Amino acid sequence: MNQNLPYADAVRAIRAANRIVLASHVNPDGDTLGSSLALAFALRSLGKMAIPLSHDGVPEILKWMPGVETVETETSLRDFDLAIVCDTGTTDRIGQSKEAILSAPVSICIDHHVTEGEFGQIRIVDSKSSSTGELMFDLIQALEVELTPDMANCLLCAIITDTGSFRYMNVTPRTFEIAAALMSAGASPAEISELVFENRSLASVKLLGRALESLKTAADGRVAWAHVSAKDFEELNATDEETEGIVNHVRAVRTAHVGVLFRETPNKKIRISLRSRPGFDVNQVANMFGGGGHHLAAGCSQEPPLETAEETVIAEIVRRLEAS
Repeated sequence: MNQNLPYADAVRAIRAANRIVLASHVNPDGDTLGSSLALAFALRSLGKMAIPLSHDGVPEILKWMPGVETVETETSLRDFDLAIVCDTGTTDRIGQSKEAILSAPVSICIDHHVTEGEFGQIRIVDSKSSSTGELMFDLIQALEVELTPDMANCLLCAIITDTGSFRYMNVTPRTFEIAAALMSAGASPAEISELVFENRSLASVKLLGRALESLKTAADGRVAWAHVSAKDFEELNATDEETEGIVNHVRAVRTAHVGVLFRETPNKKIRISLRSRPGFDVNQVANMFGGGGHHLAAGCSQEPPLETAEETVIAEIVRRLEAS
């Protein structure tokens, strides 16, 4: 546990509260949902009322997670004692959960992103952690709550999804120590990995094919990018959540330092996922376009048309590559 983080303050705030609301970020992934659900289990074990919110609900690929039936897309309740936001530091990224979160007199942010705002009177934020799941593990330990198999599976899902099954550069010895503790508490990495990475819908696999058909490169192959158009979504009857993981296939091009996926979502917003190898900071690119994330994984969005978004973002990446 990082002794410089205010776990003691968070524990005091939680023990003083009775009615607690938790929020995940929009387009939720395994880290934000796994962290939120694990903490909700812990809070209920302490006799607290805990309501986990997710503006976009629960993606199909994560509906196996323990506790997903308790997740609400919104709530009319406003008399909360404490609000906790998981895996983002800005209320701009929690959608319609924002009003309930801001209604609480005390707030906690638990996050591992670098540049995501300053929300939270109590901020457990550490960019050196592989995931918010790592930080949540330490908070639950600080609360002296015994880990159940349900909590352990939620937290291990958070870590596995944000580390790409322990393949990314954000993995540390501490990551493996926590994973070992979660396995001892009943979590199964094999089952989680299969459910998350090998349990895709037919539409998602076809979307991957469409994206790879559009694959292009620039800067002597150092940038690879692809897109999924609104027409692709419509023809395949697919959703944006079914593009999860496609950007990793784009970045897998041998010569690519940077991989980018552009998604023209059905509401026509262009969502952009960026991944890079060590040596190129995609977070800086995402920041330029109003987004954020990590050095090697970030995201942002642009207004249509798709072609203009591609030209603008790729040109900026190429400029930075050639200047480095």
